[in-house]
Amino acid sequence: MRFVRCLIGINLLSCAASFTIPPFPQQILGNPKAGKEKCPLPPKVTLDDDNLFPSLRYPQDETVLQRQVSRLSKAVQIPTAVTDSMKDPHDESFAPFVEFHQLLAELFPQIHSKSKVERINRLGLVITLDPPSGTRNQPKKPLLFTAHQDVVPIDDASDWTHPPFSGYFDGEFVWGRGSSDCKNGLIGLLSVVEDLLNQDWTPSRPVVLAFGFDEEAHGYLGAGKIAPLLEERYGKDGVEFILDEGGMGLSTLRSSSASALHDEEDNVIYALPDVGEKGALDIILSLSVPGGHSSVPPKHTGIGIMSEIIYNLENTELDIFTPSLGPDHPTRRMLECQVHHSPQYVETWLASALDSDDYAATAESVAQSRGDDRRFTLQSSQAADIFNGGVKSNALPEKVRTVVNYRVGLHQTPDMVQERAEKIIEPIIAKYNLTWSRFSDTGNVGADSGVGKGGHLTLSTSRPPLSPAPVSPTDIETSPVWARFAGVTRSVFESVPSLRGKTVVVSGDIMTGNTDTRFYWNLSRNIYRWSPAREGRALNIHTVDERIGIDAHLEAMMLYYDLIRAFDQWDGGVDQI
Repeated sequence: MRFVRCLIGINLLSCAASFTIPPFPQQILGNPKAGKEKCPLPPKVTLDDDNLFPSLRYPQDETVLQRQVSRLSKAVQIPTAVTDSMKDPHDESFAPFVEFHQLLAELFPQIHSKSKVERINRLGLVITLDPPSGTRNQPKKPLLFTAHQDVVPIDDASDWTHPPFSGYFDGEFVWGRGSSDCKNGLIGLLSVVEDLLNQDWTPSRPVVLAFGFDEEAHGYLGAGKIAPLLEERYGKDGVEFILDEGGMGLSTLRSSSASALHDEEDNVIYALPDVGEKGALDIILSLSVPGGHSSVPPKHTGIGIMSEIIYNLENTELDIFTPSLGPDHPTRRMLECQVHHSPQYVETWLASALDSDDYAATAESVAQSRGDDRRFTLQSSQAADIFNGGVKSNALPEKVRTVVNYRVGLHQTPDMVQERAEKIIEPIIAKYNLTWSRFSDTGNVGADSGVGKGGHLTLSTSRPPLSPAPVSPTDIETSPVWARFAGVTRSVFESVPSLRGKTVVVSGDIMTGNTDTRFYWNLSRNIYRWSPAREGRALNIHTVDERIGIDAHLEAMMLYYDLIRAFDQWDGGVDQI
C-alpha cells in the first residue's frame, strides 16, 4: 500500500472561503435521496447453522494464536522486497518469492491439495475454490479477496528495534517489514480458507484469492497480469465483491479536546473501508542544456532552471488544488455518520456545513479542522520526489531530471494536472529561450534536442495516467452487497472481546494512494479496500519498526471467515445489476 491515512483530532476551526468547483464525474455512484435518514445502520447478519466452528474461536483459542504467530513470523522472515527497477519476474532478484511460495505450500497443505493454484507471470498467485460441479442450476458470482506478496525495501536495518526480517514476536506485536502491509492479510486469508477446508466445507459460489507480487512497484507484473485472466474467466462485473488492503481500519472519533468536555466513554466505533481511490500521475521533467567548465558558468545552470520550475509548481495555486466535498463524495457520507452517531465529538458547525451546497467552502473548513490527512482525501496533491543532475563539481550539468508525483482528486482528472503544469512552465521556457516537448509530442524529440541551443525540456509520464477510481455504492437500501458486507462487519466487530458493547458504524471513505484494485475495476462495482485493524494495532507501515498486534490479525481473520460464510449462504446477489 503506497500511502496510509489516519483520522486526526478535531481542532474546531472553520473557513468561509468560496470557490468554483467542476462537477463530479458521472462515474461516482449512489446519489442520496432527499429526506432519507442519514447513515442508517445495516442489520447485523446472523449466519445459518453450517456446522462450522464460530469465528470467535480465533481471538479466544490460545492454540490458534500461537499458530498464527508462527505463520506470520515465518512469512515476514522471507524478504520479498521489490523496487521500481525490478521488471523481469525471472530475474534472480525475485528469488525470495519462490521461497515464499514454498513456505505457503508447507503452511497450507489443504489449499494446495483441494483448490486450484495457478501461477500467473511466474510469481502471481490465483487460488480458486469452486463449488462441486452440478450442485447449482444458477451459479452465483465469485468472491475475490486480494493481497500482495511484496514489501517495500529497508533503508537501514540498524534503525529497527528488532531486525526487519526477523518476524520477532514480543507477546503482543509481530515485528518486521510486511507484518502489517500486507502479509498479515495474505496469511489471514489463507488461514481461514485452510480452516474451512479442514472442516470439509465446500463453497456454493467460487472463492478466489489473488496475490500480486509488485504492488509496491505499481503492480503491472502481478495484478496487472492477473486481472485479464479473471475478467476473461468471469466477465465484466462478474465478481460479487472485491476485498483488498487499505482503509482507515476501526477508530473512535473522540479527540483530546472533546475529552476535556465529555467524561462519558465513546461507545461508537467507525469501520472505514475505502470505496474509492484518487487518481495518480507522475510527471517526468527532463532538461538538456549545453555543458562546459564550471569556471565559466551561465547565469542559471540546468539545475537552477529546473529548481525554478519546481519552485513555481509548488508555489502557484490554481483551481486544481481546490478541495471539494460534493454530494456523492464518500467522505461526506462518513462525516454525516459522525454527525448522526457522535454529535458530541464533531465540530459544532459541521452539521450545518454539510447541509450547504457550497461544496468548496465546506471542504476547506473540514480540511482546516481535520488536517492534511483529511485534506488530501478532498483535493489533488503534488510532491516533487526525485531530482537528479550533474556528475562533477567542475562540469556544468548537461542532463537534469525530476519526477513530480500527483494524486488526483475525485472531482478532477489527470489532464487537468498536465494542463496546469504546462501553464506554469511555459513562461520559464520563454524566459530561458528553451524549446520544449509536451506530453502529446514527446515521442518526436531526439535525445540531443537541447545541445547547441538554450536547452530543451521534455515533459513525459512514466506510465499511463490513472483517473480516480469509480466509487462503489454504499446505500444499504439500493446496494444489497454493501448492506450484507456492512452487516457482517457489524456482527463481527460488535462481538470481538475488545469491542463488545460498542456500536460499529460502517461507512465508506477514499484512499489517497492506490492499491492493486486499480487493475480490477471491470470485475465488480463493489470494491472495498480495508485492512480491519483497530487504532494502534497496525503500526509504522512503510517505515521503521513496522508491526501488527496479533489480536488485530485474529480479528481480521474473523471478518474474512464470516464474510465467506455469509455470502456463501446468500442468494441475494444473483443476477444483480
